[in-house]
Parts: sequence; structure tokens; C-alpha cells
Amino acid sequence: MGLNNLDSSTETPLGKDVSQADIEAFDRLTSVALNPQEMELAENPDCVDPKEPRLLALHFHPEWVPLSTIETRLSRAFPAATDRLVIPTQHNRVTVMGPWAGVEVDCFATSFGQKIQLLVHFKSSNLAKAGVFLGMMDRTYRYRAHQLMEILEALTNPDESLKKEINNNGLDHQALDLAGFFACRLKELIHGRDVLETEKSEMLKNRLLTDFMLARNQGLDPTLFGSSLSVANVVKSFVKHRLNYQRFNTALEVIEEVRALGAGIVIPHPPQFWPALIDDLDVDGWEVWNPSTPNHALFLIECLHRANGHAKRPLLAFMGDDTHMSSKIRANVTEDKNGRGREIGFQPPWWDPQVSEALRRTGQSRDRTIDEYRARIS
Repeated sequence: MGLNNLDSSTETPLGKDVSQADIEAFDRLTSVALNPQEMELAENPDCVDPKEPRLLALHFHPEWVPLSTIETRLSRAFPAATDRLVIPTQHNRVTVMGPWAGVEVDCFATSFGQKIQLLVHFKSSNLAKAGVFLGMMDRTYRYRAHQLMEILEALTNPDESLKKEINNNGLDHQALDLAGFFACRLKELIHGRDVLETEKSEMLKNRLLTDFMLARNQGLDPTLFGSSLSVANVVKSFVKHRLNYQRFNTALEVIEEVRALGAGIVIPHPPQFWPALIDDLDVDGWEVWNPSTPNHALFLIECLHRANGHAKRPLLAFMGDDTHMSSKIRANVTEDKNGRGREIGFQPPWWDPQVSEALRRTGQSRDRTIDEYRARIS
């Protein structure tokens, strides 16, 4: 796929060779250094609770923001908090923050043939004996990191099934050619700037393609460019559905390994994979609320209560703010805009009257979750 594949009437800001403007856009999008404006955004929370004495945050993603900056943000968000249970959960990357280590694990549930995720939290002092688990996470991280490259390859060399999928979405070959050209240029930059085996590999996520397209679309016909963005999103979904999740570790393998580390395990945003709730997995609880699946709290609290009638250990109710710091500091990201409204440690439904009543009636509470879960992983 190249410039010559584009219709002759199509103008593009991208020349046949990588330009300085391409490099500058790419370097900006893959930078892991915070500029002064980003540092200010990272250190200053959007929400402040000046009186709350307890801080609970067990599902959030610092991404490339330094943990010391996260600490500053939390101290400003919860200035009165003297009791904290705060554990970051990067995707398939074990992260240590103070006495705790955490990770959000991609794994495969063999019993119902689907990818699921698990939040894993354990004492950082147990990291020395976590070699096997760290190896599992490294393999999973590397496999997931290859997904962007698969998307770029699919766009630059689309097979017939992909072309059919694009046609079924009402998109034409010209939009595919333009998206493919952007993908080709991005591949050149990834290899040419040598980021695959550096700390910048954290930035090689699927959204990088559309972010790069948005950064370099000046001069293009808006309708055609909008269609090319749609093509990119269709291809992302197509590749994600083809991802062979059976190459992941199984959920049971992950659970067995982390239980040996004294870890706690939580099922995050369970509406994304309902079967996990009836799979009798050895976990400590479920997220009954998450901003990505916000409309099931009352239902999940009731389901959790029923599940506790036969659970191996009492299941606890959790809520995950699921904050991604990239959404807070980089205005050009193409994530769901709702992600920008999330805040580490803020899970409003704990104080919703209906939710509070359901929690009370079923023996759950935020205080119980903090106290009991900390005791389990200590």
C-alpha cells in the first residue's frame, strides 16, 4: 500500500518519504516524558474530597505517568485520608506502589472459551518469589503489544475477508487506501524510530493509529478522512476478534500462581464477560460498578449475594474507577470521552442511596471491603 494507491484527486499531507512533520507527530504521540502542562494535569485531580478519611483504589492505570506524580495527585484529591488501600493495575504489567503490587491480567477461560480479565493484588515483598508469574505477564504483554502491528499489517495488506467486512460497513476502497497509507507510514516510523524494545513500547497501543491519523490529516477532504478513520476502527475490531486468546494463560493457571503469592483476585467490569460469574472461579469478589459498565450495580449486588450462598470464601463487593491517566493528560487521545471524567479513588455509587441500601441489606460496604480485603492480602 502506498501513495500511488490513492485516487489522483486525493491530496495528502504525507509525502512518499517520512517527513520531519511525521517524525515530530510520532515522537509527540509516543513520548513518555511529561511536558509542564501534562505534569500540571497529572498532579492536580479533577475531583477533591476534603473530608474522606479512607481511600480505596484497586483498579486504575497510571500508564506512563510516574507513580510519584500519582501520589501527589492522590494527596491532593484526598487530603484527609489517613487510611489508604491503593494498588495500581496496569494491563499485564506488574506495578509496585508502596507495600503493594498489582496488575490487570488478560487470560483465557477454557470452560466457556472466552478472554476474561482478573485484577490481582499482592504484597510487594512477595515479588521476589513471583518469577513464574512475572514471566507469564511478560509473554501476555508482548503478545498483546503485537496487536497494533497486526492492525497495521492488515490495513497495508488487506485480505479478501477484511475487504468484505469493510464493504459491509459501507466503506469504499478509497477510504481503505488512505487508511492503509497512514498505516504504512506508521509502520515505517515504528521501525525507523526503534521503539519496539524501549520504554516507549508502552505507547504502541491500538489507538496510536487513529491518533497519528488525526495528527497528520491537514489538507485532506474531511469526508474521505472521516471514512478512513471508520475503516481503521473496523480493522481494529476485525483484528481483535481474530486474536487467538488461547495463547494466553488460562484463568485457572493465573489463579493458582497468584494464590501462591498470597494475592487477592477480583473480577473487573463483569458485564463484559458474564459467564465468569457462574464459573465458580476462586476469586475474592466482583466489581459491582465500573464506569465502563455503569448500569448494573443493583443487579450485580443481588447476584453477588446469591453467589455467596455457595462461594468458597465470602465474596466482597468492589467498585473500580478504572482511571486511565492518558485520558487525563493527553487531549488528543481518541479513547471514549467518558474516560476523561474518571478519577482515581472516586467511585460515586458507594454513596448512592439505592446502592447503599442494597449493599447494607446484603452485608456489603466500602469499609468492609477495605478491611477484609487488606487482611486477606496481608
